[in-house]
Amino acid sequence: MSRSVIEQAVIMELRAIGKAATDYSRSIPFDDCDGTACLRIVSTAGSITVTQQCSIDNDTFFDPETASGAAGVVEDAITVTTGRYLSFTPVMAPFTRFKVVEGNSAPTVVTLELVKRIEV
Repeated sequence: MSRSVIEQAVIMELRAIGKAATDYSRSIPFDDCDGTACLRIVSTAGSITVTQQCSIDNDTFFDPETASGAAGVVEDAITVTTGRYLSFTPVMAPFTRFKVVEGNSAPTVVTLELVKRIEV
């Protein structure tokens, strides 16, 4: 009988992101995620959009899509926050990372912490 545990990791820490710029968190193995995940997002200014990206080889990352359009959006138009804890529907992949896009508002500093449930 398997059991599940919670795993958490800071995947982007105090990363400066310029106005209208895009940056990426570090990648992490994601094949053990049972489909339950949350992302804690801290941002000092601007307006950011955070999306999940997926990889099979931990080298080439893709923006996931469904037949009806984009998938993997965690949240958009996030403004100044000392911490938002967002539950999202993760896209199945062996590796994942998160793309942060600043919406041409103001430079910002971002921290992302991923929490996922894994089966052991």
